[in-house]
This record gives sequence, C-alpha cells and structure tokens, in this order.
Amino acid sequence: MERDARSFRVALVADEYVNPDGNAVDGLAVLERAGWGVMQLPPASYGEDLAQPLLEQIAEQVEEFVRYGYDVILVGARPGVEPALAAIGVALPDVLVPSTESELSAFLDARPAPSAMPKRGS
Repeated sequence: MERDARSFRVALVADEYVNPDGNAVDGLAVLERAGWGVMQLPPASYGEDLAQPLLEQIAEQVEEFVRYGYDVILVGARPGVEPALAAIGVALPDVLVPSTESELSAFLDARPAPSAMPKRGS
C-alpha cells in the first residue's frame, strides 16, 4: 500500500483549534501545511450524551490508524477522549495544547516519520 496524502499522520484536534476565535491558534492551517490528516473532536459545548457516541466512533477509527502504523497525536484537550480510546485498548496519543502556531509547528516537525506499515492483522 502506498502512503496517502497525510503521510500516515493523523491529528485528533479539539474544536477550538479547528474553529479558532480571533487570533487564537489555527491548528487546522498548521496541520495542513505540515501534511497531517485531521479528525475534529466534538466541541466542548456538546453534552456527554451527544459527544460520547461520536468519541466512540473516533476511537474505533484511531484503533484502525494505529494498527496500520499511523502516527496519531492529540492537539488540545477534550474530555472523554482517553476513556473512549481505553475502552478499545488504545493508549492516549502524545498530546500538545499549543499556545502558538509556531509551538504546534515545532511539535510536528520534531516527530519522526512513521515506519513502514505493518501487514494487516499484525
């Protein structure tokens, strides 16, 4: 399988970094420039009854990404992510709550490229 446009890198991104207010960190723009795929997490304004099923679906997709050797990170914080991942046996990925776009860029630049994909079922 060939590498996709994201280079096997996916960021779980808290809503405030996808829809920033004013001069806040535009995480989506930084991740796009760095070639990362993005999965937006439910906004904090969503109640647990609405957010929980969404987080469970995201966790299932993350499990698949991890199985295939993707580098997965969490940008920002979202209550419920860690338990949703733990419920399917996936550890919380590396987390950054950046206060500047340059901080996020440096974090992304410091990550090594993911190794070759494991074979299905590995």
